[in-house]
Amino acid sequence: MKILEQTIKIENSCDLIGKSKDVFAPLKEAITNSLDSIVTKQRKDAGDDFTPAITVAVNFLTNKNMFGEEEPSLDFITIEDNGVGFTQANLARFKELASHTKEMNNRGTGKIQIFCRFNEISIDSTYYERNIWNSLSAVWKKNGEYDQEIVELDRQGNAKTIVKLSEFSGDAKEHDYFLRYYQDIDELKRDVLKHFLLRLWLGNNSEQLNLTIITTVNGTQMNTYSFERENIPAPDKEEVVEVSTQKAQFIVDPKDKSKVKIEWEAVDPKYELLIHRFKMPCEDMDENAVYLCSKNIMVESFHFPAIKRKNSVFDGHRYLSSVSGDVFDKPEHVSQTVDKFVFPSKRNEEKRLKDNIGTQSFFNPEDEFIFWDDIKTKINDGLKSVYGDVKELKDKREQDVAELAKKYGISLEDADAAPIAFNDSEAEMTEKLFQAQAKRFAKDSMEIEKTYQDLKAMESKELDPTNVQYIEQLGELTNKLLNMIPQQNKDELARYIIRRDMVVNLLKLALNNNLAVQKEWAKEKEKGSKVRQDNEGIIHDIIFKRRMRGVPNDLWILNEEFVHFDGCSDIELDRLEVYGESLLIDNEDVNAMLTSLKIQRETYLKQRPDIFLFPEEGKCVLVEFKAPNVEVSTHLDQIQKYARLIANFSRKTLTFYQFYGFLIGETIDRLNIPDRYTRVPRGNYWFYPYEPIKAIDESESVLAGLYQEIIPLSEIANRAEIRNKSFAQKLGLADDDLKENQL
Repeated sequence: MKILEQTIKIENSCDLIGKSKDVFAPLKEAITNSLDSIVTKQRKDAGDDFTPAITVAVNFLTNKNMFGEEEPSLDFITIEDNGVGFTQANLARFKELASHTKEMNNRGTGKIQIFCRFNEISIDSTYYERNIWNSLSAVWKKNGEYDQEIVELDRQGNAKTIVKLSEFSGDAKEHDYFLRYYQDIDELKRDVLKHFLLRLWLGNNSEQLNLTIITTVNGTQMNTYSFERENIPAPDKEEVVEVSTQKAQFIVDPKDKSKVKIEWEAVDPKYELLIHRFKMPCEDMDENAVYLCSKNIMVESFHFPAIKRKNSVFDGHRYLSSVSGDVFDKPEHVSQTVDKFVFPSKRNEEKRLKDNIGTQSFFNPEDEFIFWDDIKTKINDGLKSVYGDVKELKDKREQDVAELAKKYGISLEDADAAPIAFNDSEAEMTEKLFQAQAKRFAKDSMEIEKTYQDLKAMESKELDPTNVQYIEQLGELTNKLLNMIPQQNKDELARYIIRRDMVVNLLKLALNNNLAVQKEWAKEKEKGSKVRQDNEGIIHDIIFKRRMRGVPNDLWILNEEFVHFDGCSDIELDRLEVYGESLLIDNEDVNAMLTSLKIQRETYLKQRPDIFLFPEEGKCVLVEFKAPNVEVSTHLDQIQKYARLIANFSRKTLTFYQFYGFLIGETIDRLNIPDRYTRVPRGNYWFYPYEPIKAIDESESVLAGLYQEIIPLSEIANRAEIRNKSFAQKLGLADDDLKENQL
């Protein structure tokens, strides 16, 4: 069988691989190639004694604009080194896309990053190969044009290579990036340090490497700087952390074979990550940063907010830290654009494995993974140790933690016990604070429970309900137990009750059109503007935010138990879910049945119950709100329709036999309420204990029953207010407790 050879143009390669987000990428690639070339054994064989040297020259042209002012533009960049040069093998690899044969684990696509911003690369190289000195001259254009000449020298030469990047093709913003060097060579110095500091330090220690940067204007050298042994910073702190590979273990639920849990086991090999911290003068670095490195060269930054505050300086210095290791040097872990790492996340891998259950690609028990989650955790641990001596960071972190603890009512004792790292986000700090609090609560609760049981056993035996002093004695016992509850717990209860009070007040204001947004609607309406006054929506959102599933809500205002039920708000019937699965049978089956009954699909399936709750197997709660000015009695059949559809079209695993419906509004014409509804004695709402929910077919068999109430909003608000006050009193919370904890 013949092998079809395919070719791809450089321009197409740029589109396929993509341009790195790092504008410095062309220079990084060219300098990296030079660094690689000066450390090979072949280069040392070409000269017994040489000092590795690299020179980077950024060349600018100036032209006068219409105002006679000199305007600079990037002309070309040269990178010169005295490394091994472009031997026949090196040249072949340079011209090949995606070659993995190069030393130092290079991917072979770096030159594409040069062509993403420059249209031409030219090479002049003198090299020693097979006991012969040669000279190479080559020009390669982005459009694919290529020309080269190799001449054998009749004398010993000096190994040298000059790579020239010309015909800049980047956009204006990228051009401005390079223009910084025209104005200040220190900008180029900082960029070189950011990308190559670790490699320069290592190379200078072992090879006495010298790297010089130059800027020229119209062919005249303007500024120069050399990175040499005496001015290349050395790390002031180092740390080593280990990252383990992981293997997956699948645990099948013995009660339900379809449920599979994945557990991860750490196995060898363990990879070392080396963290080097460089303490640098402010003029040498314009920011504090942590960089992840491949082959000791920066690939991407690591989010470390503790040192990223704007213009932050610590004891007159800034810090640049590098993280390197063998696991970062593997080409499969670096993106094609060489500006980020591509380790999998544990969550995504678990999802992939679960999605492939039952397929050939499901699971190989020998597969090993290195997760970004683990790498990130280990780096954070290392950075916490590395930066533990920076007083400003320590003080700032303690201040942030104290403020966060105060915000959430967490004691400083719990804050001190929380294992908070420098790199933790506010969300992570908050989580750890609550975990520390919960751990202490668990310990305190066990002690309180023991004391409670001892008191109860001792005191309760002496209580006599027939005694005239029984109530007083019971109160004394309750107070003893209440005094055992920590003040922090009381504060939390007080804040909870205050919040509930605020919800009740909001509801009352909404009923009387006294919310700010309602007043604004009224003003706009008076001006003649067409305004949609969504009073029903406001009430709905106060109690259970619309278009939401399973989020915290204030359904306690209707019934304390409702807050514990699985449910959703203002979701179409055909999108309702029960514990993560669709409530209704497949839409195709629903459509077929509705069509056979000559019922329009949109009539039912796209309607939205205001609130749908699933309290337990076989039961369902439906709540419908009406705006204060809407006559409630004209909507008595709405909940019945929802119940009928759910009873007929719910999944076979969900059989509903009892529905509870609550129709809630404020305008209720009592004359329009059917006689089947009974008004509660000494109350202000109506109920209908049983309405049959029938099958949607010719049999019309009874599938379930519907209990329904009609309740005024004002009645709900009043009952909630009374219940809330009673709740506070029974918890022993005085008015002072509530005032101290006002939100």
